[in-house]
Amino acid sequence: MPTWLLALSTAIVFAAAWFASTYLTMPGLELAPRALVSAFVGVLYGAGMGIWSARVRRGHGSAAGRPGWRRSIRSGTVPVDVDVDEWRRALRHHQRQYRPLRWAAPTLYLPMTALSVALAVTGEPLFWLGTALFLTLFVVTAVTTPRVLRRTASMLAELDRRDAAARQVAGADQTGR
Repeated sequence: MPTWLLALSTAIVFAAAWFASTYLTMPGLELAPRALVSAFVGVLYGAGMGIWSARVRRGHGSAAGRPGWRRSIRSGTVPVDVDVDEWRRALRHHQRQYRPLRWAAPTLYLPMTALSVALAVTGEPLFWLGTALFLTLFVVTAVTTPRVLRRTASMLAELDRRDAAARQVAGADQTGR
C-alpha cells in the first residue's frame, strides 16, 4: 500500500473512532463541532502516521517491499533468494526500532496505567478503559519485543553464515583457477 494511502486510511479510521468516542466523553457536544474536531484530529494523526511510516519504509529499504518480508519477520526465517546486504540493512534497521521498546514500554505504559487507575478510582469510571488499553499495550509489547529481537538476531546470524559461505566459495574458485 502506498504511504499516502496508508496515511489517508489511518486518518479516516482514527477520525471515525474519535468521533464515536466523543459520544461517551463529551455527550453534550453538538454534531458540527464533534465532526470538525474529529476531522482535525484525524488529519493530524494521519499526517503523523504517514511521516512515521515513510521513515520506517525508507529505513527498511527495498527488502521490506518484498512480498515475503512480513512473513519472514514473523517466522524468523530468511528466504533463499535474497540480497544478503540489502536484507542485513533492513534487519538491522528493524532491530534498531525494537531495541528501545525494552525500556520504553515500561517507562510509558506502566505510569499511564497507574494514572488511569487513579483517575478511574477518583472520578470518571470511563478511565477503566484506558487502564485496560495501557495494560494490554504493555503486555503485548513486553511479550513481542524480546521475540522479535531474538528472531531478528537469528536472521542476521543466518545472513552472516550465508555471506561467509559465499566468500569461501568465491575464494575457492579463485585459488582453483
